[in-house]
Amino acid sequence: MTASMRCIEERWIPLCNECHDLGWLFIDGHGVKECKCRLQARIARRLERIAPEYGGLRLEEVTPDLNRHPRQALIWKTVRDNPNGCYLICGRSGAGKTTILQTLYARAVLLDRPAVAVSLANLLGDYRRAELAKYEDEYVPLISPASLATRSDRWFVGLDDFHFGRPTRFAGEMIYRLLENVYAYRHQLVVTSQVDKEKLEQHWAEAGSGYGAAIMRRVSEIEGAVLLSMF
Repeated sequence: MTASMRCIEERWIPLCNECHDLGWLFIDGHGVKECKCRLQARIARRLERIAPEYGGLRLEEVTPDLNRHPRQALIWKTVRDNPNGCYLICGRSGAGKTTILQTLYARAVLLDRPAVAVSLANLLGDYRRAELAKYEDEYVPLISPASLATRSDRWFVGLDDFHFGRPTRFAGEMIYRLLENVYAYRHQLVVTSQVDKEKLEQHWAEAGSGYGAAIMRRVSEIEGAVLLSMF
């Protein structure tokens, strides 16, 4: 008995008439394939992780809020025209940067692409916890450089508030390794920041010689990344 079954007149009736709640369809002579109900359930679970403030956002339906920033209409048009593109979005607090990132993340999830959207501070916290764990698999970060070393799927990687996080050598190394695989395997990258590109490079240069330039080169040059200014 599973939670996906319902009781009608004391009989359990499967909610899915195709796979009978198994999640898989058996194809004669060809093994099995995933049922649509399993796919839909997976997408629904991933969409539930989006913060309520950004829940329900869909790229085709977002209305630009010119009170937040006068260039929102132009910026949303740019993103809609190239929803698979890479973006560095710099601008003042409240301009709508995170909304763009979360909307593109939701689009990737709806397309069943591997995707992650996380603040840089939280991601670095993940890496520190994994580094301090007693056992290798005791704590697994939300995303790691190794998980991006693949050509089979194009990941969506959204890094919010890229200016936050202490620029330690450990932080610089982990960010560089992550972005190196995003760059090398041509994944989709969206980065937001409250400071401009030059200040970001100065910030991460404090992690050690070469980190600032190397990190920002990966962000700026990946797949013809577009810089969107919202100052």
